[in-house]
Amino acid sequence: MKVNPTKNNTIRSYVKREGRLTASQEVALDTYWDKHGIDFSHVVINLEELYKRRAPLVLDIGVGTGDTTHTHALAHPENNYLAIEVHRPGVGQLLNKIESNNLTNIKISNDDVLDVLQEQIPDDSITQVFIFFPDPWPKKRHHKRRLINKPLIDLIKKKIRAHGRLHIATDWQAYAKHIQKLCDADPQLISLAGNDGISCPRPEWRINTRYESRGLRLQHNVWEFCYGFSRNT
Repeated sequence: MKVNPTKNNTIRSYVKREGRLTASQEVALDTYWDKHGIDFSHVVINLEELYKRRAPLVLDIGVGTGDTTHTHALAHPENNYLAIEVHRPGVGQLLNKIESNNLTNIKISNDDVLDVLQEQIPDDSITQVFIFFPDPWPKKRHHKRRLINKPLIDLIKKKIRAHGRLHIATDWQAYAKHIQKLCDADPQLISLAGNDGISCPRPEWRINTRYESRGLRLQHNVWEFCYGFSRNT
């Protein structure tokens, strides 16, 4: 796995305290990365060449161990999936899941999503974006590290197709309020919320992630957001 050459002094939404790789994760990274991984470059990806077909592209940001990506890719082989995760143990686990199920519709990036969106993803190419349970950075002094902010939303809008979907879930109320305020204020994002006008019904296909399960054990509520994207506004 190559190191991202764009590292700079900008504030990141993550801290790499990933611990040791298990033997299985290390073998997966050494053996399967060249097959399923995408190294960072300043060249825009040719998606048809990468996936060897033309298909809707789903971007899954911060996938953890890849359970949602893997489950969704199994259920929807008609889609292509790009999973972005900066922590190598999770990447190793997802690589093993891909190989165990002989999946060909998932590729993985181990780099910062802002760099990947800015440099590698073609404009108007993404059909859906998943951001499930991003780090809430609950302390006020850390709010500047939160992943979901206007620069990210603006980048996503450049890359997503008209009528594409942005799905976000969080179990932190303050973060939910921030997300809703940010996205509702954008005229190109159309809320698909239910009758309460705040959160959407939980989609049946979305499985519990490890972070969601931890939040539920702590008796947190879960806020679900879904926005459609329009270029006509």
